[in-house]
Amino acid sequence: MPLDPQDLWSFWMNVYHSLLVHACILYSRPRNLRQLLGFYNNCSYVVAGHIFSLAELEHLVLRSQMAPASARLMNWLVRVWRRDDKEFEDRPAMQAPYNPSSNFRCRPDWRLNMVLCAGNLASSSKIPIFDRMSEKAFDELMTKSMEQCLRAAGRLDRKPIQLPYVLYRFRQDAPGPATEGYDRRWATALEPLLQGTAYDGRVAYRSSYNWTMRDRLEIL
Repeated sequence: MPLDPQDLWSFWMNVYHSLLVHACILYSRPRNLRQLLGFYNNCSYVVAGHIFSLAELEHLVLRSQMAPASARLMNWLVRVWRRDDKEFEDRPAMQAPYNPSSNFRCRPDWRLNMVLCAGNLASSSKIPIFDRMSEKAFDELMTKSMEQCLRAAGRLDRKPIQLPYVLYRFRQDAPGPATEGYDRRWATALEPLLQGTAYDGRVAYRSSYNWTMRDRLEIL
């Protein structure tokens, strides 16, 4: 049966982070671009009869209804096996109970960009663990995770402040009126989290996407 959208989102987020940590323990941290590509494209779990790599969990499931990564990134770095509704429902790679295709497509949530921990220096150093909880508790955990990401992957002590570069990569996810620029939309959405920082109404982004894996990940 279909899952509640919040529970479904939480489930897949936990699966991603579990696989990330499990793969790091088994294979150690990748240390160059070639190893990184193999790590995200090949380290996989079987979920409900379907095989999902880290890259597929992010881009096929968690971001299924959000802005896609750049064509260059998808074509050259990320390998994703696209599956339609019929494949999800009728053709699992391994025998498994029936699941509606909606169970493999998370609701869109712009906060994903700062809550998903990819294990590298461009994302948070702490992993949130989601359980069945009230919407209020869910939002509080999301906010706590975003605050951690801003500190770990951004620079809030400079003027203009530097937001995590992932917000530039997925700038189409910025909430707010499309008539406003994405910089302004990100600033408006994040303003409550920027109190007490060097924020002066302007935002920039860290200069590049740092794929270097962190030495240590902690539970939020």
